[in-house]
Amino acid sequence: MLTPKYDSRLAIKPSLSLAMLACLFLFFLIAMSLLMQFISLKMTDTVASLRIMAVVQDVFMFILPAIATAMISTRLPAWLLRIDKLPSATVSLTTLGVMIASVPLINILVEWNSNLTLPESMHTIAVQMKMMEEAAEASINAMLSGTGPGALVMGILIVGVFAGFSEEIFFRGAMQRFIGFTVNHHVAIWITAFIFSAIHLQFFGFFPRLVLGAFFGYLAYWSGSLWLAVYAHVFNNSMVVITKWFETNNLTSIDFDAIGVSSGSLADWLTATISVVIVIAGLSVIKKLTSDNKNTDFSPRH
Repeated sequence: MLTPKYDSRLAIKPSLSLAMLACLFLFFLIAMSLLMQFISLKMTDTVASLRIMAVVQDVFMFILPAIATAMISTRLPAWLLRIDKLPSATVSLTTLGVMIASVPLINILVEWNSNLTLPESMHTIAVQMKMMEEAAEASINAMLSGTGPGALVMGILIVGVFAGFSEEIFFRGAMQRFIGFTVNHHVAIWITAFIFSAIHLQFFGFFPRLVLGAFFGYLAYWSGSLWLAVYAHVFNNSMVVITKWFETNNLTSIDFDAIGVSSGSLADWLTATISVVIVIAGLSVIKKLTSDNKNTDFSPRH
């Protein structure tokens, strides 16, 4: 049950806000589908149309439902979405350092998840999911197919900045907040991370995205600022764009996806161990640096 101070900030119950968020998501999803059909019919430039549709998807599926629900739910939408304050430079840089150090761990998780097999009875479903993932990857590769500096900048803006911000304002800004007003914050963070990963419809990348989603959730909770999660998400997506651009232009011989998992050698085990130590230490530092933020406006049950 919510305490009076929450009632003074929220115009409606969090459960109703969550239901409204889901309804608006579905409404804008339908509107987006119609608009994307129109774009695909009118545009002949495949790369340009993919870029425009990616922006349309982010706006309609994530940004509009989150902002509309926040504005209806409270007179303080910026407070609700946690966009009313910025994290410190020290916390932000530490977070980016943790993201870099976590690369071997994420690669190991990606490798493990990609090798998972479903029961024989679900073979048809597994094949369909694999085809969906390959189609999604092909679309991303086509959108990032340019070799010039302009293509790199466009990729960072669309896949890095815009996608990172839009997903965070919806999942950690709105969804996690509404769930967190009624349950323990750990439960809210992991439920949101689960939905965040599931909505991408990529089973063979589900667990790495689940872990990243939880990490973004704790960043927002610890700091009391959505921007820290946005920075981390944008950085993660942008690094994917940058490494793919470098590989496309043959500017590097390093396979970044193989760091920590390339051969299972002693060097890989050492890399993974160092990664674990740095990540754990980094998370401890982030939590300590944000300890002054008590998150008293998140949930009465910590």
